[in-house]
This record gives sequence, C-alpha cells and structure tokens, in this order.
Amino acid sequence: MVTLLSRSRRHVGLLVAGLFGFLLVSNLIPDPLASGQWRVPIPESFTWSQTLNYKFRNIGIYLQDNFGFRATLPILRRDLREVLGSPDSRPFYTGRDGQLFWGREQTPAQSAGALVRTANVERFVTMVGEMQRVLAPRGTRVVVAIPPNAQSVEVEALPNWYDALNYPTTEYDLALAGLKAEGVTTVDLRAVLKASARPRYLMTDTHWNSRSSVLSFNAVMVAAGHPDWQVDPAAVLGPPIPAARGDLLRTTRLPSKPESEEPFAIKDRAAPARFDPALVHHNEHAAFKSLAYDYAPTGQRVLILGDSFTGGSWPRLFLNADVSVVAWIHESRRVTGSCDFNFDDVKAFAPDLIIMARTERFFPCYGDDWPVGLPRPWFHAVPKNVAP
Repeated sequence: MVTLLSRSRRHVGLLVAGLFGFLLVSNLIPDPLASGQWRVPIPESFTWSQTLNYKFRNIGIYLQDNFGFRATLPILRRDLREVLGSPDSRPFYTGRDGQLFWGREQTPAQSAGALVRTANVERFVTMVGEMQRVLAPRGTRVVVAIPPNAQSVEVEALPNWYDALNYPTTEYDLALAGLKAEGVTTVDLRAVLKASARPRYLMTDTHWNSRSSVLSFNAVMVAAGHPDWQVDPAAVLGPPIPAARGDLLRTTRLPSKPESEEPFAIKDRAAPARFDPALVHHNEHAAFKSLAYDYAPTGQRVLILGDSFTGGSWPRLFLNADVSVVAWIHESRRVTGSCDFNFDDVKAFAPDLIIMARTERFFPCYGDDWPVGLPRPWFHAVPKNVAP
C-alpha cells in the first residue's frame, strides 16, 4: 500500500515537474508557428539607435506574439476539437455568399437595432457638440462620418435569420439625429456605401475595401464644403490583385485567404508622416501613433480623429485639397475604447477642419470616458460597469 502510494506521489511529482518544465521551455524557445516578426514593421529609414529604441519599447509585445506557444496552442485546440467532432466556437459568422461578419462586441445587435444604448450615444453627441462650441470661435468646422459595421452595409449578404429582425431605430440613426440637433455636419456613410456596387467590405475582414474608403472620403469632402477636394478612385487605386487579408480569420488562427482587392496606388503629395509637437498623446498600440503629413507651406489644417478604417489612407488622399498639413490621431487612447482622446492636443494643433471617424461598433462613449481638456456638460452620465 505504501509502495503504491509512493509511486503515485512520484508520478504526480513528475507530472508537475514536467508541466513547469514545459512552461519554462515555452518561454525560451520560439513558437514554431509564430511569424517571428515585429507586430509593426520597423521602417527602413530608422537609424540603429531608433531601431534599438523601438525594439526595447516593444519587446513585450514581440515575446507575446512569438513565444509561449501562443500561436501553436490555439491551432492544436482547434484541430483536436475537429477530430473529436466538436468544432471550435468562433467570434464571427458567415453570410449567404460567404461574407464573414464580426460577431462580438455586440456588433450584430447594434447594426440590427436590437441594442440601443441611448445614454452612451447621447454622451457621444454631447461630446461632439461641446467640441464644436469650443472650437467654433477659432474658426474650426467639425464633420462626423462614422464608418459603418459591415452588417449595416452588406445587408444582401447577411444570414437568413437577419430577415426576421425589424427594429425601428439603430444607434447610428440616433447619433445622426442628435448631431443634427446640435448643428453638427454629418455624413451617413451607410447610404453612401449602399449606393455603390458590391463588394464594399473585405470578405474575411472587419474593414471596408479600399474603394469604399475612397468613396467615403469623397462624401466627407462634399459635406465639409469642399467638393473640389474629392479624388478620382481610378487615380488612387491600382488594378485588382490577390491580397492576403482576413483579421476575422486571424482571430482563430486560421490562415488568411487571398481575395481580389484594388490596392492603394497614391502618388503622394504629402511628405512622409512625422510626429507633431502639438500631438503628444498616442494610442496604446504602436500602430496607431498620432502623425502629421505636410502638404504645402500654406493652406488649411485638417485633423482626423479615427481608427484603423482611416489611418494610413485618408491623410494621404488630400491630393486636390488646399491644405498645409493633415494630421491623424486615434479617437481613443485604447484600441477598443472611445471618447477618451486628448482634447488639449486638438486645441494645440489648431485645425480648420476636424473629421470625426470612429467606427460604428466603438463610437458610443462608454462608462465615464471623456476627452481630457474638454468641459463635461452632459446630463446622462453612465457609471462604469453599470448597464445603461
């Protein structure tokens, strides 16, 4: 009896030691399925010291991406469940023609109108209205253009069960009505994109395609009172080529699927992006730094408050515009946040035109979020962690 118990203890000890050994080794040996790349490519123009500084600041993210079997284990889990006949749950769902739609962050309910967080939308409306009141004496104009969820535009591709949903008002509708009452210029990008030919969004990605980006940019220029600032899509888009996209697939470690896309082929008028001394605050993600693009010695100053839908593309599309500099900042200090950017930076940049372009699923102001430096006159505060 004692011998059997001793053997069991030894086996348990070996199992525990093996587990700890596995965990230790996983942090010392690169993941065989990881890319081995930095999440944000290091510019070739970086000097040795800049490259070293970049790697030092981002070493934690690099280790997360490439060590600890973080790429291997999800794939192993997925394949094991397939073998056992129990397919893994996925954060997306498939439409009638194979279009993938993001299924989390309450996106389906938001686009359908089943979820309307009135207080959060009112906070967003009040925030923009207050921005306009503060900036109007400085001659600044504000235009709001919310990039829609794919579910709000690619309605022909939605699953059959969407046909049974019939809600009168969405958060997008509520925001447009509230902003109109505040006297803020808006663009309903849902209507703009629905009027264009499919595909408007990438089949396996949450983002719109490059043509939809250009069409939306042009609609904003018209709303801003500068129809002559529009660009010809044929002048900034190249011929269709296969492109490996698919942030929806990457959420479950599935490989990207090449799909036909018209890549941007912009003949830049602007100088390479630079940091601006007025824009000292940045989003937490290395890919969303606040940047400025110089166009000319004189002209209007434009500031875009956006996210991944506009970053890297819209600031470069002012080819026909009388602008001196176009800057882009993330509308939040967090990737999935909203309404907590730094308004002091906005005032310091002194723009003539502000374009608010936070994507639909993130535009409502959550909890107690509010821009730093902007007065807080709202009447519908929503405490953190409390449902509206």
